Amino acid sequence: ETMEVTLKTEVEAGASGFSVTGGGNEGIFIKKVLKESPASKIFSLREGDQLLSATIFFDNIKYEDALKILQYSEPYRVQFSLKRKIAGKEELEHIHSAAQYKKERLTQ
Repeated sequence: ETMEVTLKTEVEAGASGFSVTGGGNEGIFIKKVLKESPASKIFSLREGDQLLSATIFFDNIKYEDALKILQYSEPYRVQFSLKRKIAGKEELEHIHSAAQYKKERLTQ
């Protein structure tokens, strides 16, 4: 009997030492993990794990790399984490209602 669990790793730099397989509607799976690599030791990736999403942080990222990541991600589902400077209360209410509007659209 097997159970399915969804794991979330810690935030770390450089997930090297693994390869993936799959694609399309079957999903992306971890194919091979090198024993002493960050993928194994830090992220605890195991062969056969399905990779559901990857969050890449944009602090200290090279412009070219950020551009490439954004261009490649265009056809896929993405989620952004944003920091925004806002002026006053009216703008806060506007943002809140925009978020509400988006939620309603999604549930229809």
